[in-house]
Amino acid sequence: MTTSKAPLAANLKGEVLRLQPKVDLVASTVEAQRGSMMKALEARQSAVVLDLAKVDQIDSLGITLVLGLFKTCQKSGATFAIEGVKPDIMRVFRLFNLPKFFSILEA
Repeated sequence: MTTSKAPLAANLKGEVLRLQPKVDLVASTVEAQRGSMMKALEARQSAVVLDLAKVDQIDSLGITLVLGLFKTCQKSGATFAIEGVKPDIMRVFRLFNLPKFFSILEA
């Protein structure tokens, strides 16, 4: 389910679901992103990759969304990783000590 106008691209390749938000993960966008991502997670997968290459900002609600995705993956037995993280967002992730819980790769 990939569309150019959608604020989220979700691609299922084999057992890996790649979530690619096309908007910043901030208060004004998180609720819509949460709905789209949770719907995409309904498909069975062994791994989920959150690709943040097009995300320039993340706030506390965005962090909460990321943690919710991680916990949902844990419950279903899927691995969770983040990639394409810009340096400013990586600093935020380090402040919250997120690299201790899952793999995070910088852009």
